[in-house]
Amino acid sequence: MRKNHLYLLSITSLLLFSALACTLGDTATPLAIPDTPTAATPTAPSPEVVIITVTVPAPPPAATAPPPAATDTLAPDISDPGGCTLNARYVADVTVPDDTEFAPGTTFRKVWRVRNSGTCTWEAGLQLLFVSGESLGGPAAVAVPAVAPAANTDIGVDLAAPATPGTYRSTWQLQTAEGVRFGSHIYVQIVVPEPVTETPATPTLESPTPTLPSACVATDPSLKPIWDQVQGLGYDIGCPTEPAVSLPGAFQEFWANVDEVNPHFHYRSLMIWRSDNQGIYVLDGEDTNASTGLLLAYTDTWAEGEPDVYPACQGLAPPNGYQLPIRGFGKIWCYNQLQNRVGWPAENETVVTLLVQPTQTGLLMRVSGSYLGYLVALDYRAVRGWTRMVAP
Repeated sequence: MRKNHLYLLSITSLLLFSALACTLGDTATPLAIPDTPTAATPTAPSPEVVIITVTVPAPPPAATAPPPAATDTLAPDISDPGGCTLNARYVADVTVPDDTEFAPGTTFRKVWRVRNSGTCTWEAGLQLLFVSGESLGGPAAVAVPAVAPAANTDIGVDLAAPATPGTYRSTWQLQTAEGVRFGSHIYVQIVVPEPVTETPATPTLESPTPTLPSACVATDPSLKPIWDQVQGLGYDIGCPTEPAVSLPGAFQEFWANVDEVNPHFHYRSLMIWRSDNQGIYVLDGEDTNASTGLLLAYTDTWAEGEPDVYPACQGLAPPNGYQLPIRGFGKIWCYNQLQNRVGWPAENETVVTLLVQPTQTGLLMRVSGSYLGYLVALDYRAVRGWTRMVAP
């Protein structure tokens, strides 16, 4: 009789263990079983009773992919009739990072770097189209150059800050010549701040004359006239932050509206190359003297061994009396299709000496050549530049 009792007890224990194992394996959410049992131990356990402790490890946490960047909204591939796929992906903000502040009515140029992430080559007729948000005074669409798969391109749009304070977003997307939209939505977001009224401190007999902040240095005397000119126009590029330095550079003048009979409407634009950082500044002039204009900034990627004339523009016919720009200036001019914006050069680029002094939000510069002299001020926030002619 005792053997039968022990046999039944063993069978019961095995069935209990089997039921527990099946429950753990079939249930989507594991049972919470503590590592140490909390049930009281019998005061007089039978030698034949076996207590089984089961420990269930906690499931590993599910992997969570990091969210994409705010301006990197991934888009699916779109099949092209030719058998390839169309797609585009945001790479970087070249100018005007998100939440850049602009004074009301300030014009600026937003440039995005975008990658052809599909397998189709972007052909002529492709446009970047305004699709939602605030138009910010921009065009309905801008042309996009041909781009091979896996290559990047910079796309720029000229915009203006609204007159009313607030935060504004303008969203854009690529569209084929046939009207097919594809690729990531890209946007620019700016802030027009509330006006701030400040009362400048007035020196008194009891207080010393205000001095420059510790981050500022004195304006180079030869650059002060252009700094004063910009301040007088109501723009603030901050104080100089480093002493002026002299650098080798290059310079070329460009002329727009060249078909206009009246030469006073042949607007002058400037290209300036600096040797220390391979930067090229383009001042898109709005008058004959290039005294004010939109600022465009690029990196010179031309290298020795490349053609002097960028291949895509070798077939262009310059207007009578003008010529194709070459080397670094020519590559920037052609690749970014600047001929309709800044026009054509009438003379070759020339070697110059640059005197450069950075400011808190811009740059002061003197351009000196054998026959020319310019003082230049650049405002990175307003994306504008100013010049005045001086003796070489």
